[in-house]
Amino acid sequence: MMKFFAADGSRIAFEGNLIDTGLFKMDGASHEETGTLKRATTAPPLDFVVLPLDAARVTDIEKAIDSKVAFNGYKGIVHVQIEAQGEIAFAAFDNFGRDSVIVTSRVSTSVLDDLVTARILKGYAPATK
Repeated sequence: MMKFFAADGSRIAFEGNLIDTGLFKMDGASHEETGTLKRATTAPPLDFVVLPLDAARVTDIEKAIDSKVAFNGYKGIVHVQIEAQGEIAFAAFDNFGRDSVIVTSRVSTSVLDDLVTARILKGYAPATK
């Protein structure tokens, strides 16, 4: 999803136990909520970092995450949100729980199918209204 939404003006927010990670220390990091990217957990407060998400930064963000940050419980990343064109385009809450991932309709089903095949997602279903 980072590669899909990477563009000038896009941002990504991570929340969890991040203070000792590379994410927390990256250039351009902000630890403040924005109009769109808000903390998902208020008690107990978790570390929160917002980063610019352009094509040049994706590799650096991936390096900061790969094998250095857990996606299990509250030991690492708990919530991720991506803002594109001023709106939430992707959000994964509660350790990417099955009913806690939101993707904008701009993402085609073929992209989602590829993520399921690669075992990045367990599955997906259209939102019900």
